[in-house]
Amino acid sequence: MNNIAELRTKLLEIHEKDRKQTVNALITAEVFAILLFGLIGYSIFAGKSGETPSGVLYILLFMPVGVLIPYLFMFAQIRKRPEKINDFVNRLERGEVVNNVDTYTDYKLILPLRIIRVRLFPMEYAHIRLGESRSFFKLPLSSENVQPFKAFISQPATGYANSLGGTSAHWSSN
Repeated sequence: MNNIAELRTKLLEIHEKDRKQTVNALITAEVFAILLFGLIGYSIFAGKSGETPSGVLYILLFMPVGVLIPYLFMFAQIRKRPEKINDFVNRLERGEVVNNVDTYTDYKLILPLRIIRVRLFPMEYAHIRLGESRSFFKLPLSSENVQPFKAFISQPATGYANSLGGTSAHWSSN
């Protein structure tokens, strides 16, 4: 990343990758939920007992729907993200200073098994605080772009549109 235009392009590319990854995670989670629904439903109805409580049936019916809820929130964030990326880049062009950058790995799907937790679909995110307005931005990054991104946004402000604002003295990479 050498200039603002390249930063914007790269962030939008990574956003598209994150969107596709979220769709894949949703499909995988739904498949697991339907398989679990089928396994539990088969074990309940294989005994042919007519005494199955109706509460159990409602839980079984809403299990595949319940898996959708966190992904609906993720899709709401994804839909608003291009505007946030453009706002972030425009603020950097105006010379706002990056005060804080935290990067972390988030997993779209975590399967809690008995002994281990299987984490699938990892994505790096940068949580950035800009200027005096205390605006926070949560932007997706790929693992190979974390260090170039941090190096680029920590360059001193020169007032030109092709270089970027901020100083490394104002943020930590905890």
